[in-house]
Amino acid sequence: MEDPAPPVACTLIPTLPSSYDKYGTPLAMERSSDEIPLPSGWVEHLHPEGNVYYQHAKARLVSDTDPRQAGVAVILNNALETIRSRLPRTAEANGPEVYLSVPDPARRGPVGAVKYYLVDYDSRSIFWVEDLNILTDLANSGSLVEPFESTRHLRSGLTPEFWTHVEYYPCHQSTYDHGAEKELTAILRHGCVDDTTAPGSIFPYSADECMRYLKLLERLHGDDEASESYRRSWISRLLASICRSRHINRHGLPYPRVDRLQGMDSYLMHQNRSSVAMAFGEILCLGMSKRTFAQLTELWNGRIVYQRHWQPFIERQRSEWRWIALGGLYLLMLNVVQRIYGASIFLVATSTSFTCAAVLISALMLHAHSPERLKTASDISSYISMTESFHHGLRPLSISYTIPKACLGYGTLLSAGNALHELNSQFQDNPTEALHVLASAVSPLLVTVVLHRFYGPSTF
Repeated sequence: MEDPAPPVACTLIPTLPSSYDKYGTPLAMERSSDEIPLPSGWVEHLHPEGNVYYQHAKARLVSDTDPRQAGVAVILNNALETIRSRLPRTAEANGPEVYLSVPDPARRGPVGAVKYYLVDYDSRSIFWVEDLNILTDLANSGSLVEPFESTRHLRSGLTPEFWTHVEYYPCHQSTYDHGAEKELTAILRHGCVDDTTAPGSIFPYSADECMRYLKLLERLHGDDEASESYRRSWISRLLASICRSRHINRHGLPYPRVDRLQGMDSYLMHQNRSSVAMAFGEILCLGMSKRTFAQLTELWNGRIVYQRHWQPFIERQRSEWRWIALGGLYLLMLNVVQRIYGASIFLVATSTSFTCAAVLISALMLHAHSPERLKTASDISSYISMTESFHHGLRPLSISYTIPKACLGYGTLLSAGNALHELNSQFQDNPTEALHVLASAVSPLLVTVVLHRFYGPSTF
């Protein structure tokens, strides 16, 4: 890289490409070092999304840390020398690419900490030179690599990390990987057919999404070299997503998941543990939560979010909560009318309390499940992972989804019972007037519902 620098101790910290919080990096307010020339051998590359990274071609090194910052070039140089000294001599001529990053250089201590991994483009994988127990303590921060059962299983988990690296650093490769483009085209074509012919397709994209991506591939095929970094970046992003899904589904491993409903019975049994609290909640919800629980289990089976199945379910829930809120407002007005005509204050107050609870919880549910909060598959996956119970799985969530409907049901039953009691008393005293009151209360509602069904939209 440069003339040998004085030896400086450095601490190598193994990391993963996906551990780099690219979109969570804070905006720097200090003065930029753009006017300072880069050290010899370094080149600055502009990512299609706008961020920059740095490459030293001779050293086969990439970094997102600016080498112009004071002392950074020395730390990177010493870290690279340490890594190269631990590689076989046969790998020195055309060795793997090294990624280095100095975390928070402004506050580094006397011992420079450097995050690193190595990239093997031939095998499409990443690796490290440390003697790591990657089962339990990679990077001294908990397990970054999930426990694996074989070398093939480990490689399956690291392949998505390779494509994530290519997505983040796509501008410096000397040749375009046409093989990856052809492979992605074949995968998308198969996924398109699989989604249209198999209800339990485990492909992460719908047939419509596959068709859109295939059209993009056809339009971008044969573009000039100036657009190669753009193609390489988004193709790598798709491949990373597909490979990650394949790893979860044990693609190419013993006992793979080939249908998204595979193993659903055992997943249901795991969640249906005996519990007084869960049974009590389901009884309070009048058993309506069981249907929602079965739907959630089907969608979350395998812990992969397929948006083409999740989004219709979430939209149906939103529509249901909207109707519950509107129905609750209507019931509140009926309760006011009943109270004006002398209905029992106890029953009216109880019905109003249940109805207000239904409206309030529906509003909270709509806020928590807004399209902005659950827009992507990652948003949905993070939300379900946080709300899933360790012992009872999705049963608590299904109960919370059904509470507004149950509260409105209780409020309606109390209001209807109170109204029937009043009508019965009125009918005994004056039958004709009671029938007039009943007709005047029910007729506008029925006419409005019929008109809405006839002229209104099919969905709310």
